[in-house]
Parts: sequence; C-alpha cells; structure tokens
Amino acid sequence: MVTGLSKEHRGVKRYSVLVFSIGMILTIFITHLVYKGQQQLANSNFEFLANNQAENIKELVMLDVGFIGAGASFYHATQPPTWDNFSTFVAPLLADSKSLIAMQWMKKVYPEQIDSHVKKVREHFPKYQIYTVPKGKPRIDGYILENEEPIYVASDVYPVNEANLRALGYYSSRERVRRVIDSTLATGEPSLSDKIRLLQDGFDRSLPKQGMLVYHPVFEVGGQSLRGVVIGVIRTTVYFEQIVSRTSIGKEVGVRVVDLGFDAEDDPVMYQNTNWDSLNTQSKDIVIDLYDRQWKVQFKHDSEISQTDRIILICVASGGFVISLLLAYVVQLMLREQRRLTQLVNRRTRDLQYLVERDPLTEVYNRRAFNRLADYHIACDKPFSLVIIDIDKFKQINDRFGHVVGDEILMQIAAYISEQLYPDDLLFRLGGDEFAVISRCIDYTLLDNYLNQVCQNTSTLKWDTIDPKFVCTLSVGAAVYRGESLEQLINRADEQLYISKAKGRNMANVA
Repeated sequence: MVTGLSKEHRGVKRYSVLVFSIGMILTIFITHLVYKGQQQLANSNFEFLANNQAENIKELVMLDVGFIGAGASFYHATQPPTWDNFSTFVAPLLADSKSLIAMQWMKKVYPEQIDSHVKKVREHFPKYQIYTVPKGKPRIDGYILENEEPIYVASDVYPVNEANLRALGYYSSRERVRRVIDSTLATGEPSLSDKIRLLQDGFDRSLPKQGMLVYHPVFEVGGQSLRGVVIGVIRTTVYFEQIVSRTSIGKEVGVRVVDLGFDAEDDPVMYQNTNWDSLNTQSKDIVIDLYDRQWKVQFKHDSEISQTDRIILICVASGGFVISLLLAYVVQLMLREQRRLTQLVNRRTRDLQYLVERDPLTEVYNRRAFNRLADYHIACDKPFSLVIIDIDKFKQINDRFGHVVGDEILMQIAAYISEQLYPDDLLFRLGGDEFAVISRCIDYTLLDNYLNQVCQNTSTLKWDTIDPKFVCTLSVGAAVYRGESLEQLINRADEQLYISKAKGRNMANVA
C-alpha cells in the first residue's frame, strides 16, 4: 500500500513538473517574441524618426532657399532705380522664417565702378565702406583683388540693424566665392556655402560657426551675365534645434549632420547633439541633396530595450512563471481528484461485481459468475474439471428442521467445502442445494480421491446446535473438460452425480 501511494505521488509530481516545464517553455517563447517585437518597434520608430527628421531638415533648407529666390527675383524683375525698395520687398519673407536672419544684395561692381558705387550707397548708408577679410587675416578696407576682377559687394541688407550693418560693404577675396560664382553661372541654380562664422555675430574668430550662406544668382534680363547675387544668411542652429532626440517610445537618439560639399573638409560637422558619443549601436545615414551640396544626416540609437520595455518583459516573465505554477498546482489537484474518483469507481465496481456475482446467502460465487468463468475457460481452452455437488436429501432436511435451519446448513456446508478446496479452485452455488466447482485438477485419480475426501470430511461434521444425531452428506459428480461445450460438460458431470446418488450417496464419481 505504501509503495502504491508512493508511486502515485511520484506520478502526480511528475505530471505537475511536466506542466510547469511546458508553461515555462511557453513563457520563455512568449517573452522572446515580446522582446523581438519591442526591438522591431524600436527599430521601426528609429527608422521613421530618421527619415522624418532628414526630410524635415531638407524642407526647412529648401523653404529658406525659396525665400531667398523670391528676394533674388526682385532684382531680376526690376531696374536699378527701384532697387531701393529691397527692404520693403523682403521684409515679409524674413518674417516667415526663423532661420533666415538676413538678406544681402551683393551687387557686381567692376574696379572702375567702385567709387561711384560707394558714393551711391552712402546716400542711404553714410558710413558705407567696402572691405574684405582674407583667410587668416584681419579686415582690410578697399579693393585688393588682382587682375582687375569684379567684386560682388554687399550693397543693401535687410533687416537694417547694427549686426547686419557690419556686413555692408563686404566682398569676399577668397577662392571659394569665385567657385560659387562659377557654379551659379554654369547651373543657374543657387549655391550653398559650408559652415561659416556669421559676420552678424562679430569678427571674433573664437566664435562658433553657426551659419551658412545661400548664393542666389540674379541674371541680366535675357542674358547670361550676372547682375549680382542675393545672399541669404541662415543661422543653421535653428534647423538643428528642431531635431527630435527621442523616438516616440522614449529612446534617446544621437544625431549628427556632416557637410559633404566642397570646402567643408576642415570642419565638416555642422551639428552633433550631446549624446552622440555615448551611443555606439545601430546607426542610419541619410544623404540629402541641397543643390550643389550634400549633407549626410547621421542617426544612432541604443539597440538595448528601454527601461519601460524591461519592466514589461519582467512582468511577462513573472506572469508566465506564476501561471505555470498555478497550472502545475491545478493539474496536481485534478490528478489527485481523478485518482481518488478512479479508486472510488473501481471500489464501487468491485462491490457491485461482488454483489452481482455472489450468492447473498452463502457468499460464494453464483450462477452468473459460474457461467462467465466457465465460458472463459472454454473460450481460452484452459484445462479444468467441472464438479457438481448436491446435498443429500436436502428437501427432507428443510421439511424436518425448517427453512431457517436449512439456510444455516447451506452456509456452513459452503464454508466448509471452500476450506477443503485447492487454492485455485472456485466454488459456486447454482441454486437450492446444488453447488459447482471449477477445479484445476484434471488427473482422474487425484480428482476422485480429492472429491471423495471432501465427501468423507463433510459427513463427519457435528451439528450439535441442530441435532447431535444429524448427519449431512454430499453426492458429487465430476467431468474433466475434453473440448466440448459447457452444456455437454455439465451433462457429463450430472451423469456422474446421478451415479453417486444411485450408489448410495456420500461419494464422488469422475468421468
């Protein structure tokens, strides 16, 4: 019993562990899927942000270039007498842009025209003086170019304030301006400068470079020569201040803008946010075309999941662990209950089978059990012998002592015969005072001796409670199974029973 319970306990425990293991495997799988989904969402957000931000930067630049182009169209579509209205024309253009801080009219002036040009401009700006700032040198007033080249000199500016007035009279003596002019003449399109230090911020060379210039050509009407160039002064930091440094799910993004155009090699980084160096994982580079210049907008973000995502993963894993434990516990309870119910059903089945196949008076097997077991032996062709037992003159016993005493005799005879049978032999009450035995003994001599001994022993029983002189004897007939049907076998056993009765009873005969 202890061993059986131990095996049952181990079986329940084994199933519980199996359910828990399956639950944890599913939990790990689901947690992995959630993690992959979080990574995919983070990457999708990152890709969307990168593309969106790069497009936004390009749109802002192109919008300002459009404003500058509108200013250039003023000089292209009008004649010099009306050029004094430049400020009135461009004022609303600058009002619509936060990054376009000034527009300058860079008139094309030949060396022989410089004096008259200065005189003309001083009518509006009395302190007007042409000057240049050669690379690596301080400001120099006057014309310093060789080969009598024309200059493009700042002749008007908007807005008119102290910072912008410093730019009036400036012309570039550097090679890159010549390259810009050549480019605009060749393409007819605007040209963008590299990162520069704005004159509006002062002449201090330690100041950061926070701007760029957009050169928009103004051609003579119907000609290929330039009247001049309208320069838009753009504070590029305004563009970059609008760059979003976090994705929609809260992940930090590193952003850097690199100028790929000419003259940018010495200082190509136009913008870099503070967390750029701290992020060393997934990156994306997007190149945007800005007329004759390209900017590479670089984005980086940490591929590790965010703190919120970690909390979600912990919750998923913890939830899976708890659910697995609960499932294992529920399965354990269900298995125990199932085993309890199975045991109860088996016990009830055995009880019912006992009641169905047992004689209620003698508690030995009844005729139903006899038919089932006899048919089973015949169907399996098992060797056995059929024994028919009859209590001699039982009707007279009932008439003499009554049915109550008769029942008592039946019970005691059944119990006594059961005690004398071989261990594998089975006793049945077929009805009334008739009993049967299915015996494994198939040797005629042994069977005859065995049954006659049962008869002899039974006849010596004492019945003092009934009548000291009362003697109860048995008549027995037996037949060894020879492959016939059950009916034929019973008939042969009955024949031997009748022979025993004919010879005087209290004996057994075997065929």
